[in-house]
Amino acid sequence: MLVQWMDQVFNQCQEEIAKSLIGTRDAFLDIRILMQHMGKSAGVPIEPESQTRLLDATMNMDGVLLSGVPGAGGFDAVFAIILGEATGSVAKAWSSAGVLPLLVKEDSRGVSLEAGDPRTRELSSAMSAVEMN
Repeated sequence: MLVQWMDQVFNQCQEEIAKSLIGTRDAFLDIRILMQHMGKSAGVPIEPESQTRLLDATMNMDGVLLSGVPGAGGFDAVFAIILGEATGSVAKAWSSAGVLPLLVKEDSRGVSLEAGDPRTRELSSAMSAVEMN
């Protein structure tokens, strides 16, 4: 899969992005291994074997940058960061494994402040001094 990412590079900017994504993925795989080791050493199921199998299968799916166990781990949650349109295939695979996917995606408008969020007053005054081009 990583070879496919580099095969789709057409310029230096895309190459740097692909290398950064691959580096992120590799670093996250190292983190997962260390978390598994820490859990085994402590006798705590940070990434239980059943989740390891699901996460490894997810990591091997097209479009998946990384997948793991959030927070302190356990049996209650997993996540995946997906690039492109692979959400449906991941959701289908998870559903067939008895995992209920909660799908979220980026907002095409970028970062926005909600009117009801009390932090908007503080940020609005700070942002008014910043010129965006």
